[in-house]
Amino acid sequence: MGYKWQKCHNKRRILVERPAVVFARSNYLQKIRQYRENDRDIVFLDETWVDNNLTFKKCWRNDYIDAILTDTSSTNRLILVHAGSRRGFLDGAKLLFKAGTVTGDYHGQMNSTNFEKWVTDMFIPNLPPSSVVVMDNAPYHSVQENKVPTKSSTKTVMLEWLTRNNVESSLSMRKAELFDVIKLHAPQEKTFKMDQLIRSHGHEVLRLPPYMCDLSPIELAWAKIKRVVREYNVNSDLTLTRLKEVTEMAINQVTEIDWCEFDDHVIILEEHYWQKDGLLENTIDKFVIEVSDGEDTDSDSALSVVYASDSD
Repeated sequence: MGYKWQKCHNKRRILVERPAVVFARSNYLQKIRQYRENDRDIVFLDETWVDNNLTFKKCWRNDYIDAILTDTSSTNRLILVHAGSRRGFLDGAKLLFKAGTVTGDYHGQMNSTNFEKWVTDMFIPNLPPSSVVVMDNAPYHSVQENKVPTKSSTKTVMLEWLTRNNVESSLSMRKAELFDVIKLHAPQEKTFKMDQLIRSHGHEVLRLPPYMCDLSPIELAWAKIKRVVREYNVNSDLTLTRLKEVTEMAINQVTEIDWCEFDDHVIILEEHYWQKDGLLENTIDKFVIEVSDGEDTDSDSALSVVYASDSD
C-alpha cells in the first residue's frame, strides 16, 4: 500500500536551525536558481572514500546458517576526488589514490596543497567555458587569502596583518586596541584562495550552505559507486589492486542519465527548501517577542509573546 515504517517528523527539526544557516541557504538558492535560469553549466566537485570494509551489513540467514563475516579493518582505503554535472562526470578530472593512513576521517587524507594541485592540473583545464563551480566548505577548500586575525591571535600576527594592509599601528598598542583597528579595516566577506584561482579562469564559484550536502547531486553519484563496490565486496577481502578495479568500474557505471536524475532530484529539494523557508519566515514574522529590560522580577511580565495581526 506504499507505507513505510519511518520516524515521524517534528517541528523541532525546523525551529532549531540557526539563522546563519537559513540565510546561507537562502542566498545559495537565490543564486543557483538564477544560474539555472540562465542555462549555465553547473559543476559539482567533492571527495569521498572507498575501502575494503565497504560491504553490505545484512544478509539472508537463519538459525542454522552463520552470517557472512565482514572485516572491520580498513587496510586498503582509496580517496576519490571528482566533479560532474548533468553531462556526467567531468572527463579528465578523476583522481583516485591510496590513503596515507588506514584510520580517521577521509577528510584528514586531503590537504590544501593536494587539492590545489588537482584543481590546477586536472579540474580547471577540463571545465566547460564560463562554468559555475559548486563546492562545500571543507577546510582544504577554504584556505583564506589575507586571513583576518581573531581575538586569540598573537600580537605579532595582528601587527603583521595591519602592516600588510597598510594600516597604521604601533608596538605600544595593546591587543585590544589592535583588534579594534583590525575590525575597522577587515573586509566584510572572506576571500578564499581556491575561489580566486577558479574565478581567474573565467568561472564562478558557489559555496554550498553549511550542513546541506543533500543539495549536491554528486553525493548521489557517490552512493551509487559505493553500492556497486558493495556488490563485489561480499567478504570485505578485496586487495588494493582489485579494489581499484572495482571502483573504476563503479565510476564508469554512473552514466549521464544517472546524473540528470540526480540533478532533477536536487532541483526538487531546492524548490522544497525555497518554499519551506518562505513559509517559515512569514509564520515567524507574525510573532513579536518583547523582553523586559527593567528590574521587574515577575516572570510573566519579563517575557511576553504578542501575536501580530495580518493588518499590522
